[in-house]
Amino acid sequence: MDEQMIQRLIEVQNKSVRVLEEIAQLIARLDKRTPSTGKQNISSNPETSFSSVSLPSQISVTNVPLPVNIENQPVSVEQSGDWSVGISNQPIEVAQSGTWSVTVTNSPLTVGYSTVQYTSISATTSGDTQIVPAVSGKRIQVIAYAVVASANVTIKFRSGTTDITGSMRLVEGGGIAHAYDGGLFQTAVGQALNINLSTNATVGGYVVYREI
Repeated sequence: MDEQMIQRLIEVQNKSVRVLEEIAQLIARLDKRTPSTGKQNISSNPETSFSSVSLPSQISVTNVPLPVNIENQPVSVEQSGDWSVGISNQPIEVAQSGTWSVTVTNSPLTVGYSTVQYTSISATTSGDTQIVPAVSGKRIQVIAYAVVASANVTIKFRSGTTDITGSMRLVEGGGIAHAYDGGLFQTAVGQALNINLSTNATVGGYVVYREI
């Protein structure tokens, strides 16, 4: 309880004391004006003295704002219905578990995709052929590719000299195409993306990728 609140309670107590004192003075004045009847002898002191005043153990304060100061203490807040929050030039961190339901009204949304790059595939000899050179500190993440073979051949993609796909058999004139924005496969950090042919054949196509 801070000093201002204590001062308010003292003021209320002082008011209660003054009220009791005024009541005592009123009773004393009434006693002076009461006439004697018969032989009744009133020996009591006409002046009523209050040497002590008993104050109530509980004091009720109604419609009196009391200042409350809370410093460096977390406050739990529960809110139902709609929130209206105004925050100017201040970052806010929100932690939410479960499912969010967000409604945007009369506002256009712009969806930005991460930068993608494109390159062609042109391999003619058995072994590894580089498709995308290594990027320092980055992975090559493939999100789409297509290949077509001029002859029967088995192909696979590699991170440097390490396989990152299984072997895929192509027949003469056949091909494969696949895409997934979350990424189909990726190299290790700082390694090139290669295509490996099991035999001499012409394999052409393209790769869409990100550097991550």
